[in-house]
Amino acid sequence: MHATGDWPGAVADFLERNLPALDDGSGWQDMAVTACQIGCEALVALGRADATGWGASRRAAPRRPAMPPRWDDLCVAVLWLARQQGQLAYRLPDGSPQPERAGDFIIRRLGAPPPPPPNIAAAHGLGPALARPELLALLDRLGLVADGAWTPAAEPVLWRVQPGAWGMRIEADPRFRRAVEAAVATLPAGVRAEMDRLVTITDEDVAQAMAAQQARIAEARRTYGPDARIAPARDAEQARRGLEFRAAQDLDRIFFRRWRLDGGWLSGAEAERALEVFHDPLARQMRLAVTDRLYPALGFLRPARDRKPSSPAPPLR
Repeated sequence: MHATGDWPGAVADFLERNLPALDDGSGWQDMAVTACQIGCEALVALGRADATGWGASRRAAPRRPAMPPRWDDLCVAVLWLARQQGQLAYRLPDGSPQPERAGDFIIRRLGAPPPPPPNIAAAHGLGPALARPELLALLDRLGLVADGAWTPAAEPVLWRVQPGAWGMRIEADPRFRRAVEAAVATLPAGVRAEMDRLVTITDEDVAQAMAAQQARIAEARRTYGPDARIAPARDAEQARRGLEFRAAQDLDRIFFRRWRLDGGWLSGAEAERALEVFHDPLARQMRLAVTDRLYPALGFLRPARDRKPSSPAPPLR
């Protein structure tokens, strides 16, 4: 990390200015948008706000934490929010913007002026980008950009963003493969036990899920009347698929919370400083690779396009 000055304060200032603010200035809405949700989480972790069900409320007296959140997590929060709010545009390898699309059609604007060139040059396996001045100054302070190009420190951070314009193939990188082997070899016993529990779905679990849904349907009929249009109860196979889907999501969350490329599995104290950057593509790729090795027979842990029929769960090891 090569951040300079009061970089946590600079990140907090940027988030405050760019998150969707309430009209009365008392806080920020997350809009149920991932970039804004992570931004609000970061503001809370930086001591500027308190968490709410709709985002974050401004603290009258900010309290800076003794240890700031992880630098890489805050960098991801900044990049995601900047992209969401139009402060950052990732460019194609030749520097041109990604074409606008409407369904299967590409939109070209006749007579439009040429777009401005990128002001962040491709470097270290990363493509070009165009950043607004406010963001560019912050990226420089965070150590992600220097002399108009991405720095080496930016590469692992951008692995967690994976802009579509760059066509990144992280899983084919030898460093990713080595990280997979390390994640399997150093898997903490407590994390392994939690993963084993999540992937073990019994007939009793299915029966309980079906009973819980029947109870919800009965409650809905009592509330809305016998003629209310209520979705029918799921059968056993549908209930099992629902439990499998939830298990895969919960496994993703373990990696969002507990694993990072630079340090592998985080200790309890390290995990407390981490933001739960959900939808982190790198963490999810690592989860898929690790569970492929630990539970090769469980097809439901893979994306639908890659699934094969599941075999019975292997004995827990």
